[in-house]
Amino acid sequence: MSISRVDTVSIPVSDQSESLTFYRDALGFELIRDHQADKHKRWIQLAPKGAETTISLVMPFGGMKAGSVQGLVVQTDDIHSTYDELSSRGVSLSEIVTLIGGRFATFADPDGNGWVLIEANSQMLA
Repeated sequence: MSISRVDTVSIPVSDQSESLTFYRDALGFELIRDHQADKHKRWIQLAPKGAETTISLVMPFGGMKAGSVQGLVVQTDDIHSTYDELSSRGVSLSEIVTLIGGRFATFADPDGNGWVLIEANSQMLA
């Protein structure tokens, strides 16, 4: 078997346009693709600058519910600076907590999909 990496994570959302605004403008993710196949099918793909793994903002399918993804982790080199910047862009974050070799704060997108912002003291491996 030759699976080499996670390519794209589907994020189920209720309004793709509203979610695009949040991920692009509030989080600063780069828009890779916004393709409207027809009036019911739209593919929106974004990623943090320089990241290999992307996200796609999808209308729920296959038993998904908008807001059901939890615990996705994004990393920063300076959690306090990133926290302040995200807060100034309207992102509501939890307080910063220090444990397991790093600092963490959580936040959610407009549908409640949950994210963890981490500044690791060293490489954290699952």
